[in-house]
Amino acid sequence: MQGKESSKQKADAESTAGIDVCKSWLDVHVVPQGHSIRVSNDARGHDKLTRWLGQREVGLVVMEATGKWHRNVHGVLHRAGFRVAVVNPRRTRLFAEVLGELAKTDKVDARILALFGASLSPPARPPAPETMQALQELVTARDTAVREQTRLQNQLAAAMLDFVRRQLRNRIDRMEKDIAQLTAEMQRLIRADEVMVRRYAILCSLPGVAAITAATLIAKMDELGSCSAKQIAALAGLAPFDDQSGDRDGQKAIRAGRGAVRRALYLCAPAARRGNAAWNGLFDRLVARGKPKKLARTAVARKLLIAANTLIAEDRLWQPQSPLHA
Repeated sequence: MQGKESSKQKADAESTAGIDVCKSWLDVHVVPQGHSIRVSNDARGHDKLTRWLGQREVGLVVMEATGKWHRNVHGVLHRAGFRVAVVNPRRTRLFAEVLGELAKTDKVDARILALFGASLSPPARPPAPETMQALQELVTARDTAVREQTRLQNQLAAAMLDFVRRQLRNRIDRMEKDIAQLTAEMQRLIRADEVMVRRYAILCSLPGVAAITAATLIAKMDELGSCSAKQIAALAGLAPFDDQSGDRDGQKAIRAGRGAVRRALYLCAPAARRGNAAWNGLFDRLVARGKPKKLARTAVARKLLIAANTLIAEDRLWQPQSPLHA
């Protein structure tokens, strides 16, 4: 009993730090002490930061996802034994508005991040392995290239001048080559990692899931297999949330989540339901009840994600004869 009390007292005594990350420096704030510091975002600054946080008995460090600029300090702090939570900037901005903090500076953001961590205790996670970070970057680059290709194709369809049309066709052809190279590099990276190879095989065994969707799920949803069905659906933005107030009972709607994952699953939902009678039946029942086809398609995408989560957790391929309890 004394051990449990001692652990709780230690946890209560630990401080929470918020770090606002930019390319050149890191603004840091610690609560409840209210101490602040600015260090350079390089090896020397990281060493100084590690010592400074250690002197203040920091138990949790909170920072926002900022592309590549937060990755090095995340790794340094994790190796030094600190628990680090990387959170969605949108969540912390909404939290700041709840607190009535409308100003936005680096020092203010660091304080808001510290308060966010102390109030909500976001889960700490180790940095992704270098191979995973590389795959994430490739998947993002390919997704961007595909959207640019679509934009150019739409522009080509509206173009009238032959000169402009030739220019657009050349750019589309170049984009097609870039997409092919990015896809090949993604495949090479997956084949070089045993864990990724197994996940890729499991995901591709699902009805409707092809190479690009599998790679997107591996890169953008590494929580697969470690969450409940509701949690994984919420992470992807495929969980319907209630909209009720007083006598009003509004329609449930999905929100937030990871757009790249949601788009990939939504696009392959038609093929998924053609390959699974239960999902096809779900789609038909929803449409028969007057639900929009878009909503029914989203429901199939959610079922597909939950099935993927179950298969990864159980480390097995999809088997139509073995129903998934998802």
